[in-house]
Formats: sequence, C-alpha cells, structure tokens
Amino acid sequence: MIEVMKTHINWSVKGLQQVGAFFAVLLVLSGCGTAPKTFDELVKGDLALTLNPYERSPLGALTSFTTTEPVAVSLEIAGDISISKTFDTYNTIHSVPILGLYPNKLNSVKLTLTTEAGASVTKDFSIQTAPLPDFLPSINITKLEKNKMEEGLHLIEMLVANNGKFHSYTMMFDDNGAVRWYMDMSSTGQITYSALRNKRGNWLYLDWDDIYELDDLGRQVSKKQMTSFAGNHHVMEADNGNLLMGGTRKGADVVRADGRRVVTRFDHVLEWDLAANQPVNYWDIGEYLDIDRIVFNPGYSLDFMADWFHLNGIAKDPKDGSIIASGRSQGVVKMGADKSLKWIMAPHARWGRAGRTGQGNPTEPFLLTALDSEGKPLPENVQFGIESTDDFSWNTGQHSMNILPNGNLLIFDNGMSRDFAEKPTYSRAVEYKIDDEKRTIQQVWQYGKERGLEMFSPITSDVDVLANGNRLITSGNIRLSDEPAHAKLIEITYPKNEVVFEAEIYFKDAKGTGEQAWAQFDLVYRGQRYNLYDDGQGKEIATSSKSTISAQALHQY
Repeated sequence: MIEVMKTHINWSVKGLQQVGAFFAVLLVLSGCGTAPKTFDELVKGDLALTLNPYERSPLGALTSFTTTEPVAVSLEIAGDISISKTFDTYNTIHSVPILGLYPNKLNSVKLTLTTEAGASVTKDFSIQTAPLPDFLPSINITKLEKNKMEEGLHLIEMLVANNGKFHSYTMMFDDNGAVRWYMDMSSTGQITYSALRNKRGNWLYLDWDDIYELDDLGRQVSKKQMTSFAGNHHVMEADNGNLLMGGTRKGADVVRADGRRVVTRFDHVLEWDLAANQPVNYWDIGEYLDIDRIVFNPGYSLDFMADWFHLNGIAKDPKDGSIIASGRSQGVVKMGADKSLKWIMAPHARWGRAGRTGQGNPTEPFLLTALDSEGKPLPENVQFGIESTDDFSWNTGQHSMNILPNGNLLIFDNGMSRDFAEKPTYSRAVEYKIDDEKRTIQQVWQYGKERGLEMFSPITSDVDVLANGNRLITSGNIRLSDEPAHAKLIEITYPKNEVVFEAEIYFKDAKGTGEQAWAQFDLVYRGQRYNLYDDGQGKEIATSSKSTISAQALHQY
C-alpha cells in the first residue's frame, strides 16, 4: 500500500524477471544462499512521500518508510542534468530527502535499496512539481566550459522587492540555467541574510533579531532570538562553533560633531555563542573610526547619520585572530583580537579623530599607504583617492571579505563614486597585498575594470575562491548596461582571467512599484557554488530599458 501526500505519484516496480541475472551475480559475490526480496517485501508497511513538507522548499520532497532489515538508500532524479545521492549508512527506519527536482515537471525518480549482503532492489516513480513563482528571475547561461569549471550548482541569494520590503529566496540552478532548489524565506515578512551552510550541513539565516537553522527541506532545526544585539548582512562560522556576524548593538549611539546624539546601526562585529544564545565578544567600530567622515553622497543612505559605517562583510585572519570588517560608507578596518586598531584601508581624504564622541585617537597614522607595482609610494592625489593609476585604485563601496592563503585580501570593489566622481565607472574583483607592520597596500590582481558598465553594480555583490583555484564573481545589480536589469555570476581562471562560466539573472521587479527606491527593485545579494546534499563545507575555500538607481535605493547595502 502506498500513501500519497501533497503530490501525484506514479509507481512502477521492476520485476525480478528483468533483473534476475544481476541479482544472481550479487548473491554469488555476497555468499548469500537466499534469493533477494522484492522492493515491496523489503519495505515494511506504507511508504509515504510528501512534496515540500515544510512549505519552504518547493523543489524538495521527503520519503519516509521502514524496512525489514538494514539497507542503504540511493536515489536519482532523471533529467538533462541528473542528480543522485547515496546514503551509505544501513538503517531500518528511513527519512530520505529528495532534492533537485525540476519545476513544473513530472520528475522521474529512482529509489534503490541495498542490503548489507549487497543485494539491491529499485522502485521508479514520478513527482509532479508546480511552476516557479512568476516573480522569480529568468536565467540565461552565456558561457560554459565544463572541463575548466569547479563542479556544483550555482547558488544566488535572491532578494525580491515587495513594495518596500525585501523577501529572500536562496536559489540553486544547474549548468542549463534550470532552477533545481530554492528556499523560500518570505514567511519572515522581511529581508533575511545570509544563507550560510554550517558544519552540520544546515542553513543559517539572520532575521535581525532571529537566527534560524533550517535543513535542506526547510525544516526548522532551531530558532534563537537575539537580545541586546541584532545581526545583519554577513554571518560566518568560527572554528569553535560560534558565529561571527555583522551586528547592531541596541541603544548604541554616537555624538555627532554638531552635538546631536544619534542611535546607530550596522557598526559592530559580533561573536555569538549560538548554543548559549548570547554574545561572547564584540568590536565597536565607532571606537576605531571617524564617525563624522562623509566622503560619498549622503543620499546613498536613507539615514547616513545612523548608518555611518554600514558593515557588509567580515573576515577573521587565521594568523592572529584579527577581525577585518568592510563598511560600505567608509572602507575596510582591521581590528586585533585584543581590540587594538591595526589599519584602515580607504582613501586618505577627510579622516579625523575616532570615537563615538569624536574625541578619540587620530586615525591618520593607521591609514594604509598605497604603493605602485614596484613598491614605491604613489602620488598624493592617489593616496587621497582623487585619482587612480593603471595599477592601483582604492576600493569604494566594497563587499565580500576573503583572506587568501598567502595573506592577501580579496574583495568585491563596487566602485561607488570612484575617485569621488558621481559618474559610474566599473566594478571589479580585486586582490590587495597588505603589510600589517609597515601599513602599506599594493594592488596585485583585478578583474572587471575591462568590462566597464556591463559588470557595474554599485551595491551588494561578492567574490569567492573556489576549490579548483578559480574565482567566482557576483555582480548583484546591473542596471546601467545595454541589457535589461540583471545580475551576473562569472567564474574565471586565476591568474589568467579566462571566463569559463557566465550566467545572467534577469530581474522581473514584479512586486515593486517600478521606481528605483528601497525594496522596489529586485537584486542578488551574493553568489556561491554548492552541491545539493552538501556536507556543510560548500564549494569554496575559506541581467527593460536602461535605468538608474536613486540614492535612496542604496541604504541597506
């Protein structure tokens, strides 16, 4: 008997007559003197299957059953790009996730049970899925050299505008551009960051006050509510299991130069003990930097006084435990595990005294000195960020912190108001060599300048190093190119910069008003490379007419 739940299932069992010879060989090899059981004999009672059991993962299903003896389970989803998985442990009680179904299709699935004696039986069935929601983006693959690529599916953190609030969808698509999995986090009613896969293989999401842990099917493993702090933008898992994240300390304020007291946000790095659900350490960036420094158009934030730093990326230096934090409105700062200030990575213009009252230490001695390719200091106009050279340009509006094995820093440089000019130029991935002791910086590699506005994204975006050494670049919101509004996911070889994969993610902007304002247009926050059924380590080490983005549209990124 088969219990059918939430989906249409069409079963067909392979008869023993068709595979008798195969099983006979298995029996000889295993030394077993009895004939193998059929699938229905091996399965005890009902076999149940539920599509999208937790209402968050529409392209996933769960099958549950018991067997009369321990078996290992394998499954395969057929298609132009098949997806298969083997669960190696032998059990009698089974709850098996089926991941990677095609949308809007009668999917063919094969389930194989293998006994400890080595005998296998299979059952073929079909699962009908619904179409993708019509507001999700369309995907076009424009470059694919599979033999030069890192394996895996392509993940994007999609933010869908919903009339003033972003709804978050974590999506994976295959090399044909077909979406094969997505996590619908719209039930939170607001933006959720940052789709981290933890060491247990589950997904962690930040919803300001809440930390969710979900499995691949969307089952809520845990939900912790933060107090005294709120988490935002970026979360990473430390070696000790604690979380490092961008944070806001509730009630924290600054005293502006005109004497106004302003409650601030997005200006802390927070270490959070998830098991105990409490903070164990934090770095208050307001104590290190000049809170009154304004070098970009203040309109880039809805409330620049409160969002003076706008933390959007963090990294931990493995050699000394230092924390590196990216602030879109200021630059990058390195802070020691002992809370000392190591350096400030930003154009030298307009730096004053640090501190939440503006009466702290001078910041100028901590500014990195830019060097040319020969190791010589560059002219003053370059140091101050007024000019760039062929081999050096300061990062502006940057995202994504990556400390490489050689100690260099790899980031996505959005190029917001590059050289303090309002005219858009280019975005890029860039690698800098930094001498912590001498406080110097050299640009040693970049990709993106040569592509100009076709890769220019003033907000969001990402770069990562893949396991094969290639670099995966995400330009999250491209609206000034000759193409309709889209994002790009680009894999390039290193150091030759050969494009081996490129996808264009075309936005619908279907649930916003159409104006270029906060949460009225879609975008991609970050991109990754993952396998379904991942072990938690991922595949990393460590796209209408032309339009413009208003300053008010940029405040969260």
